[in-house]
Amino acid sequence: MFGLQIRTKGSEGKTPLYTRLKVEGKSIWVNLQLPVEIREWNEVSVSDRKLSNFLDRKGYSKKLAEIEFGIKELRMRNRLTKESLENVIKNVALAEVRDQFLKDEELEQKLLERKRKNVKTFVKNYVDGIVKGEILNTKGMKYSMNSIKSWKQFRKLFLECYKNNDFTWDELTQSIIHQFINYLDKKGYMGETKNRHIGVYSTIITVSEKQKLHNNGIARKWLSAPTINDDERRTLIYLTKDELKSLYDMELTGLKEQVRDVFLIGCYTALRYSDFCKIEKGCIGYTLKGTKVIRITQQKTKGKVVIPFIYDELEILLKKYNYDVPEVCEQIINRYIKEICKELSETVPSLGVKMRTLLTKTERDGMKKGKMKFEFDEEGYPIKSRWEMISCHTTRRTAITNLYLTGKFSDRQLMSFSGHKKEETFLKYIRLSLDEKADDMANAASDGLF
Repeated sequence: MFGLQIRTKGSEGKTPLYTRLKVEGKSIWVNLQLPVEIREWNEVSVSDRKLSNFLDRKGYSKKLAEIEFGIKELRMRNRLTKESLENVIKNVALAEVRDQFLKDEELEQKLLERKRKNVKTFVKNYVDGIVKGEILNTKGMKYSMNSIKSWKQFRKLFLECYKNNDFTWDELTQSIIHQFINYLDKKGYMGETKNRHIGVYSTIITVSEKQKLHNNGIARKWLSAPTINDDERRTLIYLTKDELKSLYDMELTGLKEQVRDVFLIGCYTALRYSDFCKIEKGCIGYTLKGTKVIRITQQKTKGKVVIPFIYDELEILLKKYNYDVPEVCEQIINRYIKEICKELSETVPSLGVKMRTLLTKTERDGMKKGKMKFEFDEEGYPIKSRWEMISCHTTRRTAITNLYLTGKFSDRQLMSFSGHKKEETFLKYIRLSLDEKADDMANAASDGLF
């Protein structure tokens, strides 16, 4: 092994080891790129045994042997130059540093990739994009306020569920997905709400896959929405034509009169609140055949509907307000229409009929805290009067169900009236009880079956 020295007069700190070699006909000092503590070197260099132990302990003996072997190889091939010598020393002496650098760089890349594929981060950013209007729906339009509300609620539940664990799309397993489904059960969400969140989760998986964040599409199979039985749903009612007539004829004044009128406009048009509250003079027109109609673009779907004036009451109500529907917020309508129908139930008993239903999560939480009270039947199911179940959402069901019961319109005509594109969705709005369905069949068979 060649001789080793340090080239400093200092007594503290670090310095590299040197050796003297003859290169290209000249004797030069060569920096071996192996640092040592000056004080320690001075202590061990006085003894060959101490020096050997020191070099072994530092791991330098092997490196020095490799450098010496490399130099011999270069001499044999007559290629020993300052440049080739420096390369040999760097390759041996700095190998660990270089390997560690590569490992650090690889680890950094893995961390960046993991961050890019982090599911929680993706959900946060994706919902933020929807809220800001930067991410559009499948029709290339901004999401409606109701849709944004659903996405934000999903994000809140998602982050709550997985607050103690992070995972990437590639790590998404059946167990992780079922953790979310079990969390929804633990929170006490009803079947329809639970299925809505499951649907959003499935959409998130599809979107991230299209963005090439993973090819874990099989995860969607673990998110199939369970079938909801009728006894797992809230009871959704409609108002009969006789109840509508009584509500129309009811003597009211002030805000209650406006609430009743706006509610009835919804019942006569099958529009959602977000649409019937925006009816104005500019929406009124005529077809080429002279039929008076309301033309409106639905806020939720952006689809256009043309609604004929098939109810005289609709014409009278709109004319009453000069064809400009009064501005009454949805919360006010939901609150006052219940009070109005409760009062009406004194003369229209059908509105006071008790029906079995399910309590919402908010109602169940309120009952546990003693803030709300509910009536239960002998089997332990919560029951409510029909007037308690009336809200803005009742209008669309009322319109579609009553028109269906006339037997005068095909499903295609009714879907055109309501703006539905899918028959499956449309049929959910026909709210007939089993008795009413039996009556419907009996009426259809009154002239004979054949």
